[in-house]
Amino acid sequence: MAAKTIRLTVADAHSRHDLVVPADSTVAELLTVGGVDLRRYMGITTSGTAIELESEVSATPGDGGVIWLFDRAAAGSAPARPSRVETAAASTAPGRGRWTLLSVLLAVAIGMVACATIAQTPLTILLSAIVLLAASIALLAQPVRDENVYVAFLAPLLAAAGGAVALAGFGDAGAMMAAGAVTGATAACVRHARARVHGRDSAGATGVIAALWAVFAVLNAAAFIAEVSAAAIAAVQLACAAPIFHYMRGGALNVDPDDLIDTPFVIRDAQGIRARPPVEPSPIHADRAARQFLRARRRSDAGTVTACILALLSSMYTLLTVGGDSIEAWCILGGSVGIGCYFLLTSRKLRDGLSRGAALITGTVIVVLSSTALLGALHVSPLLVAIVLVVAGTIVGCMAVPLARDWRSLGWSRTGDIIEAILLALSPAALVYGSGIAGQILEVFS
Repeated sequence: MAAKTIRLTVADAHSRHDLVVPADSTVAELLTVGGVDLRRYMGITTSGTAIELESEVSATPGDGGVIWLFDRAAAGSAPARPSRVETAAASTAPGRGRWTLLSVLLAVAIGMVACATIAQTPLTILLSAIVLLAASIALLAQPVRDENVYVAFLAPLLAAAGGAVALAGFGDAGAMMAAGAVTGATAACVRHARARVHGRDSAGATGVIAALWAVFAVLNAAAFIAEVSAAAIAAVQLACAAPIFHYMRGGALNVDPDDLIDTPFVIRDAQGIRARPPVEPSPIHADRAARQFLRARRRSDAGTVTACILALLSSMYTLLTVGGDSIEAWCILGGSVGIGCYFLLTSRKLRDGLSRGAALITGTVIVVLSSTALLGALHVSPLLVAIVLVVAGTIVGCMAVPLARDWRSLGWSRTGDIIEAILLALSPAALVYGSGIAGQILEVFS
């Protein structure tokens, strides 16, 4: 009776060999017969797992599997990469300066908007608008470099604040929102054009910001022309912020399908099952992959931070103007609470400091504002509020020790994912219904 045989592939960086070997032979026997120096080469699978030399080839890698010969000598002679500590130390000083400037500009913007809101005199409004627009122009005039890509995040925001404050004297919230969105979109497009002219890798991030701000501008301008209330359009924008944030987290990495490894190319058990032979995967270059990942992370940061800005600006106006005991008002309050909780929950999955900080700040501000509006609508007694705060504080105190020791189970993580998905599905729907946009659309088509 003939011994059972299997097919497998032995490959390295320079060649590959398709073999038919006995199923009960060991990996060491196979490599020794093939003249492989076991002191220099180590067999690994396509997933990077080391293969035991005494294991049978029928078990690892198995029928149709691949044994990749890893050259220890080549790995040892590769140039050493700078450590994370060295990289962090090299970028600490310029990074600290950039974040200091960013914090100062944000403080200036908040101060100018607060002055124009509290003291609505023509002189205060004029000075605030001039300062905000000048700060935006100063950011746009900065040299276009990859290390100061954060300018693309803040310049449209300052321009939008300046454009909205400039029309504060008319007392029309819809006109202020439209003017702010158009001014912000103009600044975002100017920054993107400069990045494209200089051929910088940051053009991907500036392009995302310009596209989102352009959509905001068209939406607000169309709503102002159609005489849609500012509260309704702000609620719709708050509803759109969560899906934009969710999409930009995972949709920023563009991979050419030809660069993906075709499984039939690796495992060839049936040569004639495909009408055409599989395309050989392109070689993987470490530097190119690193640049592609960096560009994708910048695009993701640009989209998520812009979505957070949209949610913050929209929630501040929506929650300050909502009132009454109607079903629409309760939907807006409930949807706002859900959007805030969604940002807080999704921040636990983010590893980048910028996106994580933006999600935490956005979620915290929206939850605080929506909770305050909800308490005002419920007319809750101070005693009940005190009891709720005591219970919440007790729960947080009991969870402090497990969280400090990283006692997080898979069940808690999956529960958070389920709640996050429910909030992402229901909260925007509640906000759209509460805004009245859906009813107006149905009346147009009925």
